Amino acid sequence: MRAALGMATAWRGAAKGVTLPTRVAGLAWLPLVGALIGLAAAIAGAVGAMLTPLAGAAAAVVALELSAGRRPTPAGGVAAVVKAVALLAVPDGRAWGVALVLAAALARWAVVVQCYGGRPASGDDASPLVGRARFREFGIASLSAIGGALVALDALGLLAVLASAAATVALRALAYRRGPGLTQARLEGTETVVEAVVLVVLAAVVVAGRPTRS
Repeated sequence: MRAALGMATAWRGAAKGVTLPTRVAGLAWLPLVGALIGLAAAIAGAVGAMLTPLAGAAAAVVALELSAGRRPTPAGGVAAVVKAVALLAVPDGRAWGVALVLAAALARWAVVVQCYGGRPASGDDASPLVGRARFREFGIASLSAIGGALVALDALGLLAVLASAAATVALRALAYRRGPGLTQARLEGTETVVEAVVLVVLAAVVVAGRPTRS
């Protein structure tokens, strides 16, 4: 768990001195850490929403980004805007909690998927975790992430899982086409893109199911 905290949060020092085998084992707990990040974002969003929905959405997205300790990039900025818009599309701010927890958990599960059987890149931005995850880590992470999604949202949770898997596979294929393999930056990109995809999918279902006024 200490290794997982160091890999998935801004608290990078938690993984300091942890051996590589232990960091690999920590991949199993990334979805759980992601759920905690999503919970923190949901609390921030609820506090911000006391002012305005826009303030709530902005606070939730900022909490997601800061908690993860992601490096600012133009693509990350676009993804952040997409997340905020997806939250604003949901009229009931109380529904944000489940959506944020699920999005953050599935985003970290996607990182485990990339590290399981993925082709590592070389160079300064190479990640030593890519290609090292075993079925143990993949299985535990999948059980917690997918099981949690199904328990929380039933069929809608399954839809979120399928969307996450499709985005993850697409990003892996794109990484192979544009470079030698998966870098640390591409792992972070997978994380933030899957968060956005899950929030957009959930928001789209809510909007589609909203009754229209005659």
